[in-house]
Amino acid sequence: MKNKETKKKSDQKDSSENEEVTKVKVVRRNPTEEERKQFGREKRRAREYVNDRQKAAQLIKEAIEKANRNQGALKKLWDQLKALFRLSSAWVKGEYTQVSLKTILWVIAAIIYFVNPFDVIADFIPGVGYVDDAVIIYFVINSIQRDLNKFLKWERSRK
Repeated sequence: MKNKETKKKSDQKDSSENEEVTKVKVVRRNPTEEERKQFGREKRRAREYVNDRQKAAQLIKEAIEKANRNQGALKKLWDQLKALFRLSSAWVKGEYTQVSLKTILWVIAAIIYFVNPFDVIADFIPGVGYVDDAVIIYFVINSIQRDLNKFLKWERSRK
């Protein structure tokens, strides 16, 4: 009887973990050529932040504040955006180090792109200002999905 209960609890735990992980798995359109170019520029800028964790922490703080101010407009990508913020924050604090430099560069570049109000589509344009930001965020999520899922598993293990 205990084996069945233990197995059931284990299955429930695995199921809930998979539900959280699949939230991150998002498929959207690929970035346009212009969005890719802008993201490439942000990836080059991301190196500065990777080499200066204090600067990176300030960027993440700014991004969280911007996201909180615009939560309604970001409704569809809210969970994914928060996961990127948590991953980058844990990395900056040295709490989570089991992630590649490439992944961190991509995450920081996505955050720079998000914070930049004058990217491909200016953020202040009602109804469409965050469309390109969402495309880049989903693009990064899909590109780093394995690392992000590992982070989410690590994060759950700490609770």
